[in-house]
Amino acid sequence: MLLPLRATRHRMRPWFVDFFALRGARGTIAPSLQAGSISSVTVVVSCLLFGPHLGAISLFGSMLALWEAERPLWARVRNGLLIASTMSVAMGLGVIVAPYRWATIPAIVLLILTAAVTYHAFLLTRGPGPLLLFYGAVLGTYFGMDPHLGWKIVGITAFAALFAGCLTLLVLVTDPHGPERRAIADARRAVERYRAAASNASGTAPAAERSRRLLADAYAAVNRAWLTLNSAHPATAGRGHHHREGELLTVNRDLAAGVLESSHVPGQVRTLSPDTPLLLGRPSLSFLLAHALRRDSVAWFTAWRIGLAAGVAGVASELAGIGHPYWAILTAALVLHQWTGRRATTLRAAHRAVGTIVGLFVVALVVVLDPGPWWAVAIIVVCLIGQDLLVPFNYFLALILVTPMSLLAIEATGQGGTLSGLLMDRLLGTLLGVAIAVAITWATSYRFPERLLRAQNARVGTAIAAVEGHNADGTAFTPAGRRARVELSYELTHHLSVLDRAAAEDPRLTSLKDTDDVLIVDGYTALAKAWV
Repeated sequence: MLLPLRATRHRMRPWFVDFFALRGARGTIAPSLQAGSISSVTVVVSCLLFGPHLGAISLFGSMLALWEAERPLWARVRNGLLIASTMSVAMGLGVIVAPYRWATIPAIVLLILTAAVTYHAFLLTRGPGPLLLFYGAVLGTYFGMDPHLGWKIVGITAFAALFAGCLTLLVLVTDPHGPERRAIADARRAVERYRAAASNASGTAPAAERSRRLLADAYAAVNRAWLTLNSAHPATAGRGHHHREGELLTVNRDLAAGVLESSHVPGQVRTLSPDTPLLLGRPSLSFLLAHALRRDSVAWFTAWRIGLAAGVAGVASELAGIGHPYWAILTAALVLHQWTGRRATTLRAAHRAVGTIVGLFVVALVVVLDPGPWWAVAIIVVCLIGQDLLVPFNYFLALILVTPMSLLAIEATGQGGTLSGLLMDRLLGTLLGVAIAVAITWATSYRFPERLLRAQNARVGTAIAAVEGHNADGTAFTPAGRRARVELSYELTHHLSVLDRAAAEDPRLTSLKDTDDVLIVDGYTALAKAWV
C-alpha cells in the first residue's frame, strides 16, 4: 500500500513544484508597474467622469496599456487606435447580437477564429495574446441584455482604451527613442551571448544545443530590433534614426561573422557601407496571411482549438443553466489562447482553477467588509497593479487578484445579481471552462503536433533552398533575394518554438530532433552567407 502511494507522490512532486514556482522575471517589474499605473489612472479617471459604478468597467479598456510596452511613438499611436477600435467594435457587435440568444455563441466563435488567426498571422512583435481582441464581444453579449446599459459600457470601454493609449505616449516624453535603443541593446547582448557560447563550445551535445538556442535568440533579437526601428515611421528620415540603423547593421554583421566562423565557411565578411541592404524585416502581408491559413499552420491550429473550446464551453454552460455563461467561454479561451504544449496548458488550467477559488474567498471577505463604491475602486486598482506584477512570476498568484478585480468591476454595474449567485456562477463557469480546455488539449495532442512539425520542416527546407540559390547566383541583394531571406528568417524564428511545443505534446517527436538541428544550422548559415 505504501509503495504505490510513495510512487504517486514521487510522480506528483514535479507538478507541485511547478505550480508554486516563481519564474525569474525581474526584468518585467518596471514595464509591469508602468502598464499597471497607466491602467489604474485610466480606471480612476473613468470613475470620476462616469461614477464609480459604471466607471469601474473601464478596467477592460484600460488594459490596452499592456500592448504598448517597448513600442516607438508612431507605432503606439497606430496600434492604440487599432486596438481601441477593435475592442470597441467587438463589444458593440456583442451588444447587437445579445438579444438573439441563439446567435451569441456562433458569433463569439466566429470572432474568436478571426481575431486569433489575425493576431498570430500579422503581429510579429507580440502583444499579451489575442484574448483582448474578442474579450469585448463576450462581455458585450452579457451587458447587451440591457441595450441601454450595453451601449454605455461600449462608450466607456472606447474612452478608457483611447485614454490609456494617450497615457502610454507620455512615457516617451523624457526618452522618445528609448524603445529603439533598448531593442538594439537587447540584440547586441543576444549576439554577444551567442558568440561567447560558440567560441567556448566544448563539442558536447548540451553545448551544441545551447549554442543553437542562443543563435536562434540572437537572430530573433536582431530582427525584432529591425522591426522596432521600422515601426517608428514616419520618423525614420532623421540623422539619429540612420545612426541607430548603423548600430544595428554592425550588430547584424557581428552575428553573421560568428555564424560563418562557427560553420567554417570560407571568405571575407563584407564591410559596412551606407547602402548595405542586409537587414531583413517583415514578410509581405500576402505571405503572412497564406502562412496562417494553411491547414497545418500554428496560427490555424491555435485558432480552431480556441474556437472549439469556446463553443463547447458556451453550449455546456447554457445547458447547465449558469447565469454568467461568458465566464466558461472566456476561461476555456484563455487557457488555450496560445499553444504551449499539453503539460504547460494543464498547469495553466490548474492555476486558473485554484487561483479563482482562492480569489472567490477574497471577494467574500471584501463583501463582508462592505466597502463603499470608492473603496471598491481602490481595491480594483490594487488588484490591477498586483496582477500585472505577478503574472510573469506565477500565474496562480496573479489569479488570486484577477478574480476580485473582475467581479468587483462587474458587480459595480449592478448586473451581477446576488452575491451568492455571482460567486457560484464564477466558480462553476471557471471549472467548466478549465475542464473543457484540458479535454480538448489532450484530445488534439497526438495527431496534430506531428503534422505541424513536419509541415514546418518542409517549409524551412524550401526556404533554405531558395536562399542558397540566390547566394550561388549572386542575387542575394536583389528584391527577390531579399524577399527569400526575409521569409527564411521568418520560418526559422518559428522553427524552434514549434519543435519545443510539438515535443511537449508528443514526446515521440523528439526523434526528429537531429533533422531539426541540421535545418537550424543550415538555415542560419544560409542567411549569414549573404555577408561573404
